[in-house]
Amino acid sequence: MTQSGVQPDLRTVRELLIEDHYRVPVYQRNYAWGEEEIRQLIDDLLDAATDETTDEYFLGNIVVSASRGSAENPFSVVDGQQRLTTLHLLFRHLSAPDRGLALHPLTFESRPRAARSLDLPGAPGDDADPGITTGFQIVSQYPRTAELARHLDYVLDKVLVVRLRLPQATDLNRYFEVMNTRGQQLQQHDIVKARLMARLPDDERSTFAWIWDACTRMDTYIQMALTPGDPVLRGRLFGTDWAWLQAASFGDLLQARRAISQGARGFGAAGGSLTEAIGAYAASRAKEDADADEPERFSSVIEFPTFLLHVLRVVEGGEPGEDEAQLDDKKLVQRFQAWLESAESAERVRHFAFTMLRCRLLFDTLVLKREFTSRTADDGTWSLKRLVRGFSNGRATARYVGSFPLDRTPASETESTDEADGSKRVRLLESALRVTYTSPRTMHWMTEVLRYALGKGSSQLSAEGLLEVLQGLARAKVADAYDASGAFTATGFGIPRIVFTYLDYLLADRKSQLDFQFTFRNSVEHFYPQHPDDEIRRAYGALSNTGDRELLGNLALVTVRDNSKFTNNPPFLKAQASRVVAQSPKLGKMAEVAERDHRTWDSAAIHAHHKEMLDLLREDLFVSD
Repeated sequence: MTQSGVQPDLRTVRELLIEDHYRVPVYQRNYAWGEEEIRQLIDDLLDAATDETTDEYFLGNIVVSASRGSAENPFSVVDGQQRLTTLHLLFRHLSAPDRGLALHPLTFESRPRAARSLDLPGAPGDDADPGITTGFQIVSQYPRTAELARHLDYVLDKVLVVRLRLPQATDLNRYFEVMNTRGQQLQQHDIVKARLMARLPDDERSTFAWIWDACTRMDTYIQMALTPGDPVLRGRLFGTDWAWLQAASFGDLLQARRAISQGARGFGAAGGSLTEAIGAYAASRAKEDADADEPERFSSVIEFPTFLLHVLRVVEGGEPGEDEAQLDDKKLVQRFQAWLESAESAERVRHFAFTMLRCRLLFDTLVLKREFTSRTADDGTWSLKRLVRGFSNGRATARYVGSFPLDRTPASETESTDEADGSKRVRLLESALRVTYTSPRTMHWMTEVLRYALGKGSSQLSAEGLLEVLQGLARAKVADAYDASGAFTATGFGIPRIVFTYLDYLLADRKSQLDFQFTFRNSVEHFYPQHPDDEIRRAYGALSNTGDRELLGNLALVTVRDNSKFTNNPPFLKAQASRVVAQSPKLGKMAEVAERDHRTWDSAAIHAHHKEMLDLLREDLFVSD
């Protein structure tokens, strides 16, 4: 027991799930993990299991109140119930009786629906807990879950959790207050920053930090982040239209930095020690940085650590690849340390800083964001815009226009909302890729966008050129669904998600629906139900071949939550659910057929739509029979 009375126990996942009993108290919130958190947990477990250098993996803590942990007197989960519930969902799906794994039920105080749903997570019904039901669908449909099944022994016996038992007299309200007011610790990218700066002379560190700190503000266009409240400096660095970086090297930026007054923001004065610089940085992280020119309007699709890894891949060069470890932010320090050790020189750090700034400008210009305005819904819309100088009331101010064409001049005093079709097509395909590859570690297309753009001058960049790069990446992924003979052999949950989203992109483009907004849809919907009831069989008859249910012609992507509501409805009722149908142009074509006649969605209709979709893909991919 520690001096504070907290009893720490190191538990394997096997011990956590089958030896003790746990209960989620009534004051805890409902299960709320979504796709991002669940997939991240599975990714972390699989990465550890397949890493030959990792003998054991520490998953985190679970905090419980004092108890015997028996069925009659279970541990009450104070902190960590989301992770614990997800582990239960995962092992409900990967249940393996031959391994002697008999999970003790996780119970919920005064929430019988949650307990029933966790006990039978795949069972449909109006009485199911929506959060747990959705979580189980995410677990069961994520392709990497099947990969993890081959490493169950590692997960059960080598993945560790620290269980902390609080003393009986613990004031739980005070505990939560302490947990929520802990000081902010240095993050991995802070450590990387310090190590890079250590290679620079003292009088260059403030310039490096000026660039770095601006690049961390991923939700703010770099022109504004680098020169907050200073349009004169902005014009010097980015030209009279504020569109493109004028500096040709880190040295140019060093000279510009030295021209800034001492009152300007920086990461420590020139000549300060690295320790002092880190201290000043840590103290400034919580400081609000207001800029009247830049409202909170845009949201980046990735975080700064992931952006750093994209830049590192660009700087390293080499052939494009799909190695997820290259974009794993948990390995940020390790990746940069290996790069630094290969050639420790100040010039290498200067080159990285300048390339990072160039990449940030290109990222802001050529990679989509979420945009929030008075005209958009609460969750915003996909946006592909670049920043140029405009004027309002005689004052220079930021204006956002469609990224293409790049030679557009900011002649108007009001912001243009008129985007060229080229911009819209790029935005449409990027949004399709964004909702398909949701993990930051799989967003390799962003690296290729930066590589392409860095190799071109601003006068050579075009929507057509960028679209060609993006289509090439998407087509290569779609081609994975074909075998060596050119036949489309993937079925059911084995069809790559990119096939669905790329088809939706092609259909939207053909219908000139360039403003179509992709949503995050990762649940495979069987239009003719996967488990038809007697009413559906009477109305539609049995399919000629039950395997037809798993053909591309009977499937579409919808949100997980909508799939759980949609699942066993007959096709003509699904076709009338306009909000759900609107999520997918492919689903829209299926709904058109079903609405013509309530009994038309049969094997013949499935095969006809299947052929139509494969013909569309062949035409785009040039796949021969």
